[in-house]
Amino acid sequence: MINAKTLGLEFVAALQSLPNLLEALGGDADSIQYYSENRVVFGHRTENNTRQAILSMPLGSILIVWQGSDPGRLGNAQVYTHAFSLFLRAPEIDDVGYEDICAWIINDYPAKTVNDVVVVSPIPMLHTQIDPNCEPMDFLLPGSRRNTAVISADGATFEYFEVPVRLIESYNP
Repeated sequence: MINAKTLGLEFVAALQSLPNLLEALGGDADSIQYYSENRVVFGHRTENNTRQAILSMPLGSILIVWQGSDPGRLGNAQVYTHAFSLFLRAPEIDDVGYEDICAWIINDYPAKTVNDVVVVSPIPMLHTQIDPNCEPMDFLLPGSRRNTAVISADGATFEYFEVPVRLIESYNP
């Protein structure tokens, strides 16, 4: 079984390689972070509390959280599947909403710099492997949903989106 923290950090790097997504989030790679217990996320210690980590997300950010692993099937092989949630906070800029961020997570093309030349993948993120030992996100398609949390007695709310993603390992070691 692949360590979920390894997959989560690879997920951060994969999303940071999406030029349209990163531009929409303000161009700062640190706007995409991985949650792990007792870690500093967006400048705050998580203290084993995903709710607190989500509430500390700044506008224009993504928090990747491992939700657990389960057995699954790939053909006749029993393998592990890893559930992640991508929590999204839209930036407060014109023409960038949650639907745009979700679309870029699926449709944007990863890019990397090789010898000072930007090389863009011919394969969109949906079909790109996050880890070489896992199937791409297209094997178990991601969804998306709006969440609203009441954060004070006067009814003030905090709104964010969640994109559940499952990565399935390609084989059982």
